[in-house]
This record gives sequence, structure tokens and C-alpha cells, in this order.
Amino acid sequence: MKKSTLFYAALAGAISLPCMAQDIHFSQFTQTPLAVNPSLAGTTIWIRGSVHYRDQWRAVTVPYQTMMASFDIKTKRRWIKIKHETEKYKQSTNEGLGWGVNVYKDKAGDGEMGTLQANLNVAYQIRTGDKSMIAAGLNGGVIQRSINFEKLYWGSQYCPTCPNGYDPNIALQNPPDNNNFIVPDAGGGVLYSYKKSERYMRGSDQSELSLGAAIFHANQPKYSFMGSNERLYSRIVAHGQGAFGISNTNLVIVPAFLFAQQGPNQEILMGSLFRYMLKEDSKYTGFVKGSSVSAGGYYRNKDAFVAAAMFEFASYGIGISYDINISGLKTVSTGRGGFEITLRFLNPAPFIYSQASFGS
Repeated sequence: MKKSTLFYAALAGAISLPCMAQDIHFSQFTQTPLAVNPSLAGTTIWIRGSVHYRDQWRAVTVPYQTMMASFDIKTKRRWIKIKHETEKYKQSTNEGLGWGVNVYKDKAGDGEMGTLQANLNVAYQIRTGDKSMIAAGLNGGVIQRSINFEKLYWGSQYCPTCPNGYDPNIALQNPPDNNNFIVPDAGGGVLYSYKKSERYMRGSDQSELSLGAAIFHANQPKYSFMGSNERLYSRIVAHGQGAFGISNTNLVIVPAFLFAQQGPNQEILMGSLFRYMLKEDSKYTGFVKGSSVSAGGYYRNKDAFVAAAMFEFASYGIGISYDINISGLKTVSTGRGGFEITLRFLNPAPFIYSQASFGS
């Protein structure tokens, strides 16, 4: 085989899997709203910030490490005086403009193939009734891709007389000259939300539901280290989340699903958490802070079971999850998939106001 053929075959083997794979993703997808749908930007009336870390395939190879930071806020609030109440008691219509930013970084494999992406998200929410809302959003930003070719194995470095049949000191023939590039990125999405508050204090019979769809990489940017015309597939997402209280108990069922299609690759993730209220917020003084603990899991089709848990206190939340691998790779991974942790902050509301938390 010609050395040039070996070179390109080795390069294809080194980079084809990440290029054809889906975008980086998180198992705790309900805590990464801007990575799921840009129309979720500002869909609470409070400030929302979060950081996420995922460590995957440590049992198989050099671990794939993914980090993300996200922030969004509503910039417009409309307040309505509640009938027959003093002026200090008001409620928000929860409609208007929201915006957010999210940045994530990923590093994968021996070649340290990296992705750094930053996006600005803008959304507008309109109430369609006392309990429902629709939203539409856009995002735009840049993607930077990088790779360390020197840490990869190449056909031109094959050495039959060497002890291991390979000599990393052999200079590469016709090495690629592009190990770093930046491309623009754009997408958009829509969202429908419904919320019915509990009928009376401690009734715990509230219902929330949100359904949305989004497209990422709508512009299909060029995505090749070799300068070819290969492009990044658009990613189509459909998602939903609910929260259904069991009347006169402290238990809330929080089901969720996510479907993503990107070129030939598909991801289906569904399951539920069960949230137990340890303590409710003080509705009037605000001195007593609420807390809850959640546990449950998700199933990623033909890939993994995800065990997940979350603890929330006042404005803060910490979530952890672990992927138990069930794919064909389980023979090598022995079931060990990925560990993930989330830290979240929500700016608290004055407790004299009515809170509407679509998508939070």
C-alpha cells in the first residue's frame, strides 16, 4: 500500500468517528436548556445560571471530557395588580424578551480533538392564556475545532524492523496543515408551555408541561481538517418535560424525553425523576427556604441506563448522574459509561409574588 494511502486511511480512522457522531450531549438534559432549545432562554422570570461537567469512557480510552456554562435571564417583565389586593401584591405575566449565553468545551481521545463553542440565544415569550405560553428563539455563535496530529498514529510511521512495528519519531509525509479552524453557527426553536398551580397551599396538585422543537447548525458549516467540503449535519431536536404533583403528598413526578437526529445518528432519551419536597418555601415571610431531593433515571436507546439524583435548597441545586453502558461497547467498558455533575442557581423571587416557572 502506498504511504499516501496509508496516511489518509489513518487520518480517516482518527477523525471520522467524532466528525460523524452527534454533538456533545449531557444526560441531565433538563438542566441544560440552551443546549436543547434556544427558545428556553429567559423562560423563567428569574436569573438562571449553571455549570456542567461530564467525564465519559474513562474505562475504555483517554476520557472524553465535556464542560459547559450557561446563563439566561428575562429582560422584560409585566406586572398586573391582583384584584381586591393591595398594590404590593402583584403577579407577572411572564411574557417578553429573554436572552442567554452558553459556552461549552469538549476534548476527546488520544488526538485531543477539541470543540469550543459559544452561542448567544434570544427568545420571546407570549402568553396564550392564563395557564399557557408559546415562545420562539434564535441562537448564533461560533465553533472552534482543534486536534493534535502529533499524538496520533500514522501509516507512514509504520516500521516493520522496529520492536513495536511503529516509530513515532518518523516524520509525517504530507501532514495536514490545518489543525484548527473556526466556523459560524446558527439555529432556532419553538416552545409551548402549560402550568396549573396548586389549588391551595400544600395541595401539591400542580401540573406543568412543556413541549418544544429546535434545529441546531441550520447553516451546516464546513467541518473538515483536510479542507474538503464536508459539512456538519444539522441537529433536529424534539423534547418535553412535565411536573405533576400527587395531591396532598410531598411527591412530584417529573418525566422528560429528548429526541435528536443528526445525519445518520439518532438519540432517544426518556425517563423520570421523582421529587420529594423536604420543606416548602415560606409563602409570606420568605425566611424559610424550601428544599427537595429527586431521584430516578433515564434510558438512552441502545446505549445506556442513566441513574440520576438532585438536591435543591432555596436558589441552589446540585445534580449527579452516571451512565451505565449497555451498548456493544460494554464488553470493553464493563458497563462503565460516564459521570456527570451539574451546579445550578436560580435567582429567588420575592415570596409575595406569584411565581411562574415555565421550563425551569
